[in-house]
Amino acid sequence: MPPLRRWLRPVPNLISCARILLVPVTVLALARGDYDLSLWLFIVAGVSDALDGAIARLARVQSVLGTYLDPLADKLLLVSVYWALSAQGLLIWAVTLAVLLRDGMILGGYLWCRWRRWPFDIQPILISKVNTFLQVFVVAWILSLEAGWLARMVSPAAADRLTLLLEVAMIATTVLSGFFYAGRWHRLIQGAKGRL
Repeated sequence: MPPLRRWLRPVPNLISCARILLVPVTVLALARGDYDLSLWLFIVAGVSDALDGAIARLARVQSVLGTYLDPLADKLLLVSVYWALSAQGLLIWAVTLAVLLRDGMILGGYLWCRWRRWPFDIQPILISKVNTFLQVFVVAWILSLEAGWLARMVSPAAADRLTLLLEVAMIATTVLSGFFYAGRWHRLIQGAKGRL
């Protein structure tokens, strides 16, 4: 392995670990009502997510550990921030619960297939990608409003209407992607049983 690739090999996983360490710091900033800092930390986490993926692909240093660490860091951050925002009344609990149930169902199906040693495919589907984008956008939107970054561009009434619209879209795409994944797990499990 070339020296540069050897040096870069642990970098994506280290970035993912750093992103995991950002989770309690971000939640603490939210709990203190420091929305400006929370937003900056969320932006840093997003940039680091893009950075570790780019390094892993371009330097061809993907690892098995990285395939677990990267999504774990993403989910820990999003779920923790959603929980904190709902606890402060800035996001309706239905959105957070929908996200938790969907991710729990996906994780449960994945672990079940691993435990039974059944082949599985967890490639994201289009509706799931839309849902993930909305999850990130909703957090950025609410934190931007609370930090005052959008105060001159959006009136309070318009902000409330747009927030509600985003929450409804989040719930809809979360439920839809959950149904799609449930159908995928069902077909996968039935197919695996048929091969036994």
